[in-house]
Amino acid sequence: MALKYPELFKPFKIGRCEIKNKIVMSGMHNIGWTDEYDLIDDCVIDYFEARARGGVGLIYTGANQPDYQFDNGVTMKNPFQEPVQFLSRHKKLADRLHAYGAKLFIQLAYGCGRVDFPGAIAGEAVAVSAGPNRWNPSIQHRELTTDEVNRMIDASVEAAKLCIQTGCDGMDINCYGGYLADQFLQPCFNKRTDEYGGLDGGILWMSKIVKGIKEAVGQNFPVTCRLGVRQYIKAPGETGVEGDYYPEYGRTLEESIYVAKKLAEAGYDAIYLGNGTYDSFYWLYPPMYQKEGLWLDDIAKLTAQIDVPVIAGGKILQPQMANDAIKDGKVTAVVLGRQLLADPEWPNKAKLGLDEEIRPCIGCNFGCIGHIFAGLPQACAVNANLFREKEMDNLVPARSPKKVAVIGGGVAGMECARIAAQRGHDVTIYESGSKLGGTFLAASVAKSKDAERRLLAWYELQLKKAGVNVEYNTALTLADVEKLDCDEIVVSTGNKPKLPPIAGINQDNVYSPVKVFLGEETLPAGRVVIVGGGLVGCELAVYLCEEKGYTDVTVIEGASELMSGGFEPMPLPNKLMLIDLMKFHGVKVLTDTMLDHIDGGKVYVKNNGEVSALETDSVVMSIGFDANDELYKEINANIPKKVWLLGDAKMPSNIMFGIRDANAIAREI
Repeated sequence: MALKYPELFKPFKIGRCEIKNKIVMSGMHNIGWTDEYDLIDDCVIDYFEARARGGVGLIYTGANQPDYQFDNGVTMKNPFQEPVQFLSRHKKLADRLHAYGAKLFIQLAYGCGRVDFPGAIAGEAVAVSAGPNRWNPSIQHRELTTDEVNRMIDASVEAAKLCIQTGCDGMDINCYGGYLADQFLQPCFNKRTDEYGGLDGGILWMSKIVKGIKEAVGQNFPVTCRLGVRQYIKAPGETGVEGDYYPEYGRTLEESIYVAKKLAEAGYDAIYLGNGTYDSFYWLYPPMYQKEGLWLDDIAKLTAQIDVPVIAGGKILQPQMANDAIKDGKVTAVVLGRQLLADPEWPNKAKLGLDEEIRPCIGCNFGCIGHIFAGLPQACAVNANLFREKEMDNLVPARSPKKVAVIGGGVAGMECARIAAQRGHDVTIYESGSKLGGTFLAASVAKSKDAERRLLAWYELQLKKAGVNVEYNTALTLADVEKLDCDEIVVSTGNKPKLPPIAGINQDNVYSPVKVFLGEETLPAGRVVIVGGGLVGCELAVYLCEEKGYTDVTVIEGASELMSGGFEPMPLPNKLMLIDLMKFHGVKVLTDTMLDHIDGGKVYVKNNGEVSALETDSVVMSIGFDANDELYKEINANIPKKVWLLGDAKMPSNIMFGIRDANAIAREI
């Protein structure tokens, strides 16, 4: 039987290093799981090993900063300050990965420079050239001295001498994304007047690094370079959305091709490509609103111009797209990042042609990008096992199989039922509606939400395979629950919309955002006022403009900025993209503005104590959700059985916490 995706499973070479297939794991910084020197520990090694076991051919570690301390108060600890520990831990990692035939490349990175988050700046702010901070222009970065730049080159060579002792198969130099190294290669930000100034000066700096490494450890030791192709910058801190036309402020495609050619000539054995920078954050870390494979067409133009292998990703989530990208010559090999957080078995499943078994990354960015940039432990919204692979990947069978009733078939209820049934319990879901998914059904409606729809399909398949029984259109009361033949009860009844006691809120022209998304309520043509500028309200505004043809949409928000509330901060790439999409579609936004009352076709709002009226044809109330926990309270007070509460019924949050709690509870039943 022929492979369904043959291009993915052909070997390729980086220099003299042969990789068993064309599936590469992206370098991702493991915030929250490393020690004070940013050294990996056993849980990180287990995490990488799970991806090697899952069939990945090449694994890049996350960014490791060489030891080039500056004399400016910056004393950031880095793994190369502990050479004995670095060597022993990465030797352990290399041995684990090699057992499965996977190769290991250790990545070097050089900090953030002008794009550093203000709270993370230790000591004096530095950058390639003097100038303002990307996030807070009142912070001024001084220019690195020539000696300091040379120190970075020397530190890279010293790091390579240590890396090769670990038994790793190669290294990567990260000059991507608008980070400090990339700033050398951005003429708009590199205004130096020494030999490292301008585009050619940046190329010289990168060339000295690879030549120094190869002189120190051997010409046959592979070194790759992570580089951006297009930057999508309209101006410092301003991003261009798809369909918007503007002159590129950052490095152009033609300049990137020039850089890639020069770096290949300097000795880099492969180019590892992406798009975007911190100035165009949602091209760098594409959220769910970006299309899948969004970088490939740009990358193909560079691939055609150079002779060394090109490896690249960009929301490549499905095997067919990955296989086609290689077959069509857009890339030599594909890079998967967040998708391998969601499902470490992606390569094995792709090889067997089991597309429907792949648990999709949904691009929510909650646990990965959102947590990393908030300084919180890296996580994955759809995979609760992340960084706990050793203890959680092998489910412990139930010692005493029970009958379990799960009330509510949202994502949290499905996750709990899935795990409990896989452990051997007899599980029934009681769902009040005609479909599984709960509020997540509404979140998956927009055209850009194909991955969310695949996640729902994945859950339905897993429930079927696990033997979970589902009773649809079954809204249980306390009396109904008392009659159930079950040993334990899980209540996952979701949320209910907040509706403040405001005059006019019950008018016929007032709608629910969830029901609008689901098509259960249809807005009339004309003007729309959305009350509430949280995630749901902003997504609805974009949906109405992009897919329903509305041209007069206004969002009112009581806070001083959009999407500023919620259980956790909104992931920054998602937030920035939604705001830019709203601007692109002409959505009017009124912040610091509260709803006063509704009277017919007028919405009265209050700003700075003054009340004014907005003419409208419809009003959508999107001010958040409350826990729908009444049934749980009744059951807990009246039925002498163990009762669990999870998901939004416990506290409205996001999919990550619903899945996390459901997974934990199902392991305890």
